[in-house]
Amino acid sequence: MGRFISSRKTKSKIIKTLIYIFLFFISSIVIFPYLWMLLTSFKPIEEFFTYPLKWFTKNWTWIQYAGVFEDPKFVAALRNSLLVSSIVTILSLVLSIPAAYGLTRMRVIGGKSMLIGILSSQFFPPMIFFVPFYIILSKFKLLNTIPGLVFAYLSVTLPICTWMVANTFQNIPRELEEAAQVDGCGYMRTIWEVVLRMSLPGIITAGMFAYVLAWQEYIFALLYTTTSAAQTAPVVLFFYLGQHQIDYGRLMAAAVMLSLPVVVPFVFMQRYFKQGRGEGSVKG
Repeated sequence: MGRFISSRKTKSKIIKTLIYIFLFFISSIVIFPYLWMLLTSFKPIEEFFTYPLKWFTKNWTWIQYAGVFEDPKFVAALRNSLLVSSIVTILSLVLSIPAAYGLTRMRVIGGKSMLIGILSSQFFPPMIFFVPFYIILSKFKLLNTIPGLVFAYLSVTLPICTWMVANTFQNIPRELEEAAQVDGCGYMRTIWEVVLRMSLPGIITAGMFAYVLAWQEYIFALLYTTTSAAQTAPVVLFFYLGQHQIDYGRLMAAAVMLSLPVVVPFVFMQRYFKQGRGEGSVKG
């Protein structure tokens, strides 16, 4: 009996070790391009194509980042990306929270069907919206403007945020709201003190999704903007891929800078993201 238990423990350890090796291998494949991008951005340009390739350089330099900051188009595009992403995130939450509350906590006829319809809208390929959005933005003179981009991005982020927040609200027992009202809390105070406070991780997760989607979006920005007045950073980043020559130094430095506004908030809000991802998942 003891030998059988020992054999099972050994087998379990071997399986865990193999799983860890597999996960390490997959993680290395995923992390490698980002690590190479980061290290290359600090290399002098003459070391980009040395053979054999070197991971680290003895001549660390900030010249690539200086070149990016000296590019007025990229600086303007970075500012536009921050502005558009912030507005889209705020509007997505401001609009999705009351919509999700109404569909899940109030007696709305067809509320569940409406939620399914909201989620189903994301199954359509984005290409079918390119021409209709272009016509709408052109008619209202919103092409090549920040409000036009915000409108286009909301068509993607708002349904996702509504679905995520709605599923978070569904995990909160109604008895808690009823108990708060019995204790004397008004309707709005109950929503604020009970529902929203308990849903904070899910709301933060929805906001992070909206922010990341708006920050990295490329196709809408490419189609609906033509000048630096509204072009975002992903579009301008593509310009470093010249027709006859690629500016690898600025390309790597700009790519690192575009990654930071996504990575840094995620690191500090990872606790909320893990908790909110579970609360905002589809219930079985």
